[in-house]
Amino acid sequence: MLSLQTLLNKIHGSSTIDFGDLFNESVLLFKKVWIQGLILQLLTAVIMLPAFVGFYIPYFKLVLNMSSNGVIDSPDFIPELISSYGISDLLWLYLFLIVVSLISYVLCLGFFRAIRQIDQGEAFIFSELFYFFKSASIRKSLGIGVTYITINIIAALLYFLPLLYVIVPLMYLLPIYVYNSKLSISEIVKISFALGNKKWGITFLTIFLNTMLIYVISLLTFGLGGIFVGCFIYLPQYIIYKKVIGFDGSKFDV
Repeated sequence: MLSLQTLLNKIHGSSTIDFGDLFNESVLLFKKVWIQGLILQLLTAVIMLPAFVGFYIPYFKLVLNMSSNGVIDSPDFIPELISSYGISDLLWLYLFLIVVSLISYVLCLGFFRAIRQIDQGEAFIFSELFYFFKSASIRKSLGIGVTYITINIIAALLYFLPLLYVIVPLMYLLPIYVYNSKLSISEIVKISFALGNKKWGITFLTIFLNTMLIYVISLLTFGLGGIFVGCFIYLPQYIIYKKVIGFDGSKFDV
């Protein structure tokens, strides 16, 4: 495993990445891992389904009832919403959303593990997607997820620009942890922000364009296409990591 200082030196000494090359390599990699990406999207949808059903069905019923009474645009809507759910029910629902978000996050860690294995010509094993749920790594994996959520919340409280800024460094938490899991959480965060700062522009551009691409495909296919290509948004992170830091040829250290 590479040391913290070695990783930082690689980041600071990295050269410019061409956007065209990055996109083309992302497409080539997508052709290799789209099945695993589809599995990831389906598993995430199954995990998130109870949360969406529990919140949005009562929400839409309330909206329909209140819109017919002309209350939807009035100041009474929020109190009615809270009254309809109950404060305790809303708190439990948001807590449940956080839990399923953490589970989805840990699944994404397994996807990054699968990406590297497939990219190196190794056979994909379905259980690898659940690798970070093992007792040896689940505690730290959840810690990474909690760190991700906490930084997002702090940035959101500081308003729009800080939130916009941290989007990029936080996206590197996943590959940096997966490929350097012996590092501490604080070291992983430090490297993520170093890489995010160094490659902020090209990362943000690829995130934006890939999100728009997935959105357009979803619209044209009534949402089905988004399930097939949703994993595409993660691939530039892997390629940038590979170009900037690379792998030392060793197996995973978890």
